[in-house]
Amino acid sequence: MRNGFNISSSGEFVNEIREDAQEALFYYHAGARFKPGRGLRAWTDPAILGRVKSARRFELDLAGGRYDDADQSSAEEYTPLDLALAAVGVCSLKTAIAGGSARGINFDAIEMVISASVQPCGDTAGEEGLVPASRVRRLAYDIRTESDADSDLIDEVTRQVLDRSPNHRTAKDRTPLHFRHGTRPLSWACHEAPTGTEGGRTLSRHVKWISGTQFESTATEGFRAPLRVDEAKQFSGVDWAPNPQEYIVLALAAELASLAAGQQQKATGATGTWTVNARGLLDLRGLMLVDPDASVGFHDITCTVEGPSELTPARTEECIQAAVQESVLVELLALPHEVEVRLAHNGPASRRQ
Repeated sequence: MRNGFNISSSGEFVNEIREDAQEALFYYHAGARFKPGRGLRAWTDPAILGRVKSARRFELDLAGGRYDDADQSSAEEYTPLDLALAAVGVCSLKTAIAGGSARGINFDAIEMVISASVQPCGDTAGEEGLVPASRVRRLAYDIRTESDADSDLIDEVTRQVLDRSPNHRTAKDRTPLHFRHGTRPLSWACHEAPTGTEGGRTLSRHVKWISGTQFESTATEGFRAPLRVDEAKQFSGVDWAPNPQEYIVLALAAELASLAAGQQQKATGATGTWTVNARGLLDLRGLMLVDPDASVGFHDITCTVEGPSELTPARTEECIQAAVQESVLVELLALPHEVEVRLAHNGPASRRQ
């Protein structure tokens, strides 16, 4: 046991998934609903961890899915992008801690400020598919560590293991997303947004490791309460809060429900109830280097949308398509992004000074 991570049990699990690939497939589920007069609520559903069903149930009331309002920084409710940034940051730090633990590093502290520059692109559509109305121009990680290791080893381990972080890879790589209206698949394509757009704002989250798989994330501005992150008991956690992958599908479902309701309001002057159920797959064979062909990133992300009964199917699908186009999180997850990583380490040499 090091840093709250059971290294020996990880080795045992690797042997299990070599023998039975089904044990490596972790499906995470979440849902969200926008209701007139009630607002936006999101929740996690039971996760399928290999051959085990984990009874996960957490609920959050959220702010809407638009980020062009500077006053949102003082809102009491999280936005979907708050959740997604925390999920990427925690997943990256957790992977770094696990990798450092395997190399014999004892961490006293590790934390990060993760920042995303979100800029509007206008209401545009390409001939071959949708161009996001907003996009994340830049992702940056400012990581600070305290440990018994020297800075060179920390730098080597952190930069190597970041590419083993599922949510980091989902944001960094091109990731296919799937959308459905009920049982009907919706065809769509997401293309690079135009460059050189002015305006926008930078949104940041501070992520701090507490112990083992427990983390907290707070806003770098505003007064929202800390956002907790943890793993299921079957994966060394204590069921304190949703895990990083659950936050990804939870955030995406919430943003789409909010934006679809906004599109209905724009098109018809009225708003009904919109429900989105989302799921994603984490294949631990990629994360744990068991199968070189297995995906490391959180993938196979699918959203199923149900609109108000008073809308025709055609109008419902128009609202869904417009919400997908407007979604910052669709752009963040579907398209590749460069990530700037800056490290600061307080190790044995700096402590002696």
